[in-house]
Amino acid sequence: MTRRHDLTRRGRGLRRAMGWTTLLLSALLGVAAAPATAQSQPCHLVFGQARNESAPGTPDWEALNQDFNSQVAHALEAAGRRAESMTVPALVIDPQTAGLALLQRADELGCRTLVETTVFADDQQTLVLRLRVYPLLPQLGEDASIVGLRIGSPLFVTQREFELDALARIRPGLIGEQMAGEYLQRDAGR
Repeated sequence: MTRRHDLTRRGRGLRRAMGWTTLLLSALLGVAAAPATAQSQPCHLVFGQARNESAPGTPDWEALNQDFNSQVAHALEAAGRRAESMTVPALVIDPQTAGLALLQRADELGCRTLVETTVFADDQQTLVLRLRVYPLLPQLGEDASIVGLRIGSPLFVTQREFELDALARIRPGLIGEQMAGEYLQRDAGR
């Protein structure tokens, strides 16, 4: 089963006690999660972040992103891939710090592929569901030793766009499963 590192369902007390940035970094580094198990098969880190904030009268963007992300991870696992699922809420964070923490967590888990998932409404009120797959490549230090990971150029990108009012009729999880299947089909052909 997919191990889920989820920040959006933590208690309000924890949110107040820890700043959002601290909470994000804790989850990315695995402090708030169970320790990673060493496995010989490289994993796919399936990372999703909501871009739109949920508010009264608007879609629950956090839940939509979690569903989409979870189904992508499940589709990868069903195809025999090891997947680690991680979602974070829409909030203002330091992107550089979060990116470094994400790469450190991927390295700890033995992940060599980053699968980015997102569901959002753009400025034109178009509903966008996007899946991007990136290689995680060795980052070399000054002495040419490997000191971590870096994100390479996208290997695969797929996106679906709908009118925002179609949200009530679509199932982001099912679309995520289909999009992951498209990636797996392409990856098998490489």
